[in-house]
Amino acid sequence: MQNKEVVIIQKIINYINDVKEYTENISYSEFSTDKKTISACAFSVSQIGELSKEVTAEIQSKYKDIPWQAMKGMRNKIVHDYENIDLVVLWGTIEKSLPDLKMKLETILSEESKKE
Repeated sequence: MQNKEVVIIQKIINYINDVKEYTENISYSEFSTDKKTISACAFSVSQIGELSKEVTAEIQSKYKDIPWQAMKGMRNKIVHDYENIDLVVLWGTIEKSLPDLKMKLETILSEESKKE
């Protein structure tokens, strides 16, 4: 794995950590009425999607269990239709998808660092 891709994956993990910090100890009800938290989380999730576009096709095909296309799709939905973000979907991404994604990305970094 190229150093550039390691940096990209680390940035994605950092954005996931940001989202976790923004939503720590709050419920969906609190989240759904807090414009600042919604905006911060939407921005971070869109950045994750943007960064995923920079990962090479080789790495994407090697790690097929990472939802590369869904990450890009979520970014597009947020950026191109911000006013109509489905907060239930965003919350599901925050609560379920991002922790799983973080674990998978950390595994990739660990596996790839052993090869070098």
